[in-house]
Amino acid sequence: MVVFALIDSGADSCVFPASVAETLGISIPNQNSSRFSGSRSEAQIAYYEQIQATILPMNAPKIEPNQAPLNLPLYAGFCETLEHVGMGVLGLEGFFSRFSVNFQYADGYFEIFESPPLRPPI
Repeated sequence: MVVFALIDSGADSCVFPASVAETLGISIPNQNSSRFSGSRSEAQIAYYEQIQATILPMNAPKIEPNQAPLNLPLYAGFCETLEHVGMGVLGLEGFFSRFSVNFQYADGYFEIFESPPLRPPI
């Protein structure tokens, strides 16, 4: 199953339309609920589960021809009110917290790098 997602540095977490949960066999509602706001004027509810995600490389000037997909566990929310969006959102917790992202806006692409582990404070 392929699901498109926006990377959104203003989103607190990773959230997808509820139909994605249904396709993955995840029952919602569940006990892992959280309220959030952003795509509507009123608060929304997302139901979270741990999933396995794969980020596929896209065509871009600096992408190696046989670039491997990026596989990762992801604690993701699923929300009925995101059905109108038609795609997911990759936010701070779970995506930006795990990777460095280099935006090349003028050239129309971005790069994802695995972040090195954080060093303990001195």
